[in-house]
Amino acid sequence: DILVFVGGVIPPQDYDFLYESGAALVFGPGTRIPDAAGKVLEAVQKKRAKGC
Repeated sequence: DILVFVGGVIPPQDYDFLYESGAALVFGPGTRIPDAAGKVLEAVQKKRAKGC
């Protein structure tokens, strides 16, 4: 299994579709890199803790 992260100019109404399609995180315009990096690290740590 892999984690999929999505970012860019994505309409907010598409976020639910992306999550339902398997995206772990969605980052829209203006997302600060340190904030995104922290969320990515947290998601990876949670996945590794599950033994994946």
